[in-house]
Amino acid sequence: MNKKALIYGLAYSIVVIAFKLFILLGGYSLTSFGFYFSSLTSVLMIIPFYYLAIKSVRDKDNNGLIGGKEAVRICLTIFAVGAVIISTYNYFEFENSGKAMAIDYYNSDKFMAFLKSQAKIKAEDYQKIIAEQIKASEVSGFKATTGKLFSFMLIGGISAFITSAAMRKASK
Repeated sequence: MNKKALIYGLAYSIVVIAFKLFILLGGYSLTSFGFYFSSLTSVLMIIPFYYLAIKSVRDKDNNGLIGGKEAVRICLTIFAVGAVIISTYNYFEFENSGKAMAIDYYNSDKFMAFLKSQAKIKAEDYQKIIAEQIKASEVSGFKATTGKLFSFMLIGGISAFITSAAMRKASK
């Protein structure tokens, strides 16, 4: 395992956890950005760390050269470290505040406006739907973490290979 990749993976995890804590503790979780785009943003944050790690290893350790396999190894190390640490954080975040946040959302005016915009739903069914949604949101932390981990694996894994291919520089 490349030591620099491990350090960049830890740095990525710290930055993402700080970002997620800012969203959570700042009360932005139920805003449009916090609700829809904060998870995607935290996954896309890994790309600069891939770039910086490969550039660092390529420039300082290998005289400006790096093979494709080594570049992939570096990116996947960052990805693996990030996946473990961020998934652990996501589990504890859900257990500590995710369930309460779901109750707040389903009892909010935003969700009520969504229900009212659905022509097929009758007004007398609103409270029944809200109760069902709250009950369904009481899933385990593992299920919630798995949902976030899937998108992280998809985007993070693909971007690891793309960044590695773009950054490799072999001798001529």
